[in-house]
Amino acid sequence: MPHDIRPISAAETRPLRHQVLRPHQRPDELVYAGDDHPLGLHAGAFAEGRLVGIATVSPEACQAAPGRAGWRLRGMAALPEVQRRGYGAALIAACVAHIRRHGGEVLWCNGRTSAMTFYTAQGFVPYGDVFDSPGTGPHYVFWRDVGVMG
Repeated sequence: MPHDIRPISAAETRPLRHQVLRPHQRPDELVYAGDDHPLGLHAGAFAEGRLVGIATVSPEACQAAPGRAGWRLRGMAALPEVQRRGYGAALIAACVAHIRRHGGEVLWCNGRTSAMTFYTAQGFVPYGDVFDSPGTGPHYVFWRDVGVMG
C-alpha cells in the first residue's frame, strides 16, 4: 500500500521538527532558511490522517557538487512509532520527484551520524568529516544525485 505523502505548509512542519529533531527549542523557533522559498516543498507523511513524518527541500548549492543545481533537505523527521515503515523513503522519493520537476540535480543535507543507514539506503553518501551541530550532536553532509534511485 503506498504511503500518503502530500504538500503541507511550513507551519505544519514545526511541531514535528520540535518533537523529533529539536525538543530543546520551541516550535516557533524552528523556522529554517528556505522555508519560504517559492520553489520549496514541505512534504508531509500521513498515517490514518495524522501527520507522522516531514521533509523540506529548497534550492541551495551543495559543497560536494559545486556547479550543479543543488537542493537542500532540512527537517527530515518521522515519529518514532512509524520509523522503519517506509515513510522516510516515501518522503525522500516525493522530494526527489519535486526537485527533478524543477531542474535540480543534487539533493543534500546535514544528517545525524545515527541516520547513516537510512541516508545510505536512499542513495546518499557522506561528504567530508563528521561535525558537531550544537544541540543535536554529530552530523555528516550527505548528498546524492537525483537521477539515481528514487
